[in-house]
Amino acid sequence: MAEVISILSRKGGVGKTMTALHAAALLAARGEDVAILDKDPEGSAGAWARAAGDLPFQVYPDGKQTQAIKHGWVVVDTPPNDPRALGEAARIATRVIVVAKCNALEADRLIPTLDALAASGFAGQWGILLTQARGSLGREMQSALEEEELPVYGIIPHLVKFERSFGLVPEDLSEYGEALQEALK
Repeated sequence: MAEVISILSRKGGVGKTMTALHAAALLAARGEDVAILDKDPEGSAGAWARAAGDLPFQVYPDGKQTQAIKHGWVVVDTPPNDPRALGEAARIATRVIVVAKCNALEADRLIPTLDALAASGFAGQWGILLTQARGSLGREMQSALEEEELPVYGIIPHLVKFERSFGLVPEDLSEYGEALQEALK
């Protein structure tokens, strides 16, 4: 049975695909048999894989879920603004990473994602990954979420290398490796 990690957010542009690619690269670097299942109709993970040419893991489109789950680990990249798709991705998951961009507006938009996760009936391991953090905002958001007893995996800083990484094989895995340590155990 595959370990399935679903990457969830109702909001677009928060770093779901970036997180999926880095999580898969981290698992591949550990020698795990990993694949990405791209459930986003825009096919962002698939486009990334085509641009990269040779990733250390396979990326499957949504219709190939049966093939994807034959791998030891599957990372599911989900679409924005589709609570039904998020619920489906959560129901097949053994663990969930909820991605939220670090700013006040995005923190407010985290609530519909958490509502969709709760409505899915998911009862496994989950946590929030804060992305695109500038200055001390990431630590402030982490503290605020933890005060509400919400689990936070870590913080990904806003770095130019992430903005320029589309279509490249993720090689510098330090920030994601530290932030996702608990999620990938």
